Amino acid sequence: MSLLHEAIQDKKFDTRMIERNLVRNVVSDKEVKTAIEKLPDDSENALFTSLDELED
Repeated sequence: MSLLHEAIQDKKFDTRMIERNLVRNVVSDKEVKTAIEKLPDDSENALFTSLDELED
């Protein structure tokens, strides 16, 4: 496989590409849902803030 083809495959479910890929029938809704379900839950590493905290 070419480097370009590999790069495109790596970005198939990238959030910036999903809508474009759905319109062009590169991926289906079912494939997107499956890919999203496979993502790990990383919420324990999230940092939450509020606008009030940013003003200080």
